[in-house]
Amino acid sequence: MFKPRSDAVRIGQDSLLIPCKNGNQFVENNIIRFDIPRNVGFMDGANSYLEFEVEIGVPGQAANLTQPSYMLDPLTGGQSLIDRIMIRSEGRLIEELNSYNVYSALHYSATDNEGNMNKRSLLEGCAKSLLQQDNPYIQKNAAITPAAAPNGTTGLNTAAQSWKFIRRKICLPLLGGIFRNTRAHPCIAMPLEVEIILAPAVKVLRLVETADAIACDDTGGAGAQAFLNITQRALYNSIGGGTAEVPQAPLEGEGLINGSCNLPLRVGQVVRLAGGGTLNAGNYTIAAIEQYNVAYGTAADVGKLRVTFTGNIDGGGAATGVSIHSLSATDTPLAEHGALGYSVNQPRLVIQKVIPPPSEIQAITRAIAKGSYSQDIITWTAVNTAIPASQTATTNIIPADLTRVKSILSVPVTQAVDTVRNSNSLYGMYLDADRYQYQINNKLVPDRRVSLVREQFPARDAVGPDSVRRPYVYGQYHEGAHIWEVEKALRSANINVTQLNKVTLNNGNFVADYPGSWLVARSLASGVGSSMNLVNKSVVLYLDYRTTSNMVKLLHNFLVHIRTLTVSMEGSQVFY
Repeated sequence: MFKPRSDAVRIGQDSLLIPCKNGNQFVENNIIRFDIPRNVGFMDGANSYLEFEVEIGVPGQAANLTQPSYMLDPLTGGQSLIDRIMIRSEGRLIEELNSYNVYSALHYSATDNEGNMNKRSLLEGCAKSLLQQDNPYIQKNAAITPAAAPNGTTGLNTAAQSWKFIRRKICLPLLGGIFRNTRAHPCIAMPLEVEIILAPAVKVLRLVETADAIACDDTGGAGAQAFLNITQRALYNSIGGGTAEVPQAPLEGEGLINGSCNLPLRVGQVVRLAGGGTLNAGNYTIAAIEQYNVAYGTAADVGKLRVTFTGNIDGGGAATGVSIHSLSATDTPLAEHGALGYSVNQPRLVIQKVIPPPSEIQAITRAIAKGSYSQDIITWTAVNTAIPASQTATTNIIPADLTRVKSILSVPVTQAVDTVRNSNSLYGMYLDADRYQYQINNKLVPDRRVSLVREQFPARDAVGPDSVRRPYVYGQYHEGAHIWEVEKALRSANINVTQLNKVTLNNGNFVADYPGSWLVARSLASGVGSSMNLVNKSVVLYLDYRTTSNMVKLLHNFLVHIRTLTVSMEGSQVFY
């Protein structure tokens, strides 16, 4: 048999680092700028990425040492830091990716699985949960030796022994058209300028779970004291639970779990004490964290953690119902904590460069000279619509003057106050929606209203006193037609859906306290390369809510569409 001649072309590869051109350190609401010059040649955008070091805390602020344990949103990680990306070529706008972190939350909710999360937790600053042991932005408390008579000098008694925020290097693949295009981008003819706007800190930082409302034992009433015993031992991986335990020595080859390592408290942290009895409620500074050993006289306290403060916390009687809080009663930082913040340090674009053979470069150069070189990218345009709190039957006009739209993804978020206890500004919420239907070019699609009514049972499982939130707690169930419409639209939007749990089954409350982006959507073209022309055509979303949904909403409408980039001797052009 004759072996056919191979038409494969040997292509060289290289990578280069492009530093930021306007600084080395950036904080919330700052702008990061990069220039990708012509001498890059041909850029492999799909394999290029953004790298930087992130550290939680306002740079140079002394109050950072008093703050509780924060982390970035566990699902989106470093992607949540980006509010907007704009890409230009010699002043001409190529892409404007508004509400970038909202779109990334939707994207990674749909593509989340264990394998992706394992990889992204190493590269993108994501986490398996909001627990202290999964927080990648801290160095944990040192292990301590339990003492028979803790007196404030054993265990953790200096800030050097306690957890602290560290710089974490993050590598982010950028979503969008240019940086997800599998074809090489000709920077030789179309140089790029990339502008990244960072998001406000309160919208991206999350307080670690179990760091607030830490239950403590009642004080004995034998006199004024400056310490509290933490009740729920198993909550922080120490021995025992919330009830008395009989001290037992470990078997050979076994080791006791040290409870201080995963405790979200540290020496020097300012906390708020609340409770009744003779407790002097207020803000206190932690002076030491210790643990009782088996030689302690009271068996019920063996293995418990003891937190000592810099001053007496009660008046000598019995303080009851005491709890340690990391935030104020309104879920805002304490006055001693200073300002919330983070810093992005040493940002760089890592560009993967493709080196075609000379014959291919000559062919591309001739095509550019003739004005016949072009390539398509799949990107999105965000159009936001506000929904008043008193309006339940909403009519949302979406100005979609685009020629080739593939899908419409509408993500409603609540405009409730953002705090470090929720991700309201990132995740779409159910918010007691009732039904929806699109009207495109005066035609109702689909031909019947899609019900959004949820099955009422089973309800969410309650979180017990010695438990943490389980990963399978998602909420109540959606109607099947809604899930079908969502999956069609996501696949049309070039999102490789791996599961729909976090897309549709996020919690049924009005606060986004757990990852999961809810949306309504419509696919306009299902085939590869197919799309719908919406120029001079009306696009309306009819979205109805129940009367219980009485909060202001912001509807992020992502119009996923095809753009064509054309390069000629006169310059670059964009058709959309």
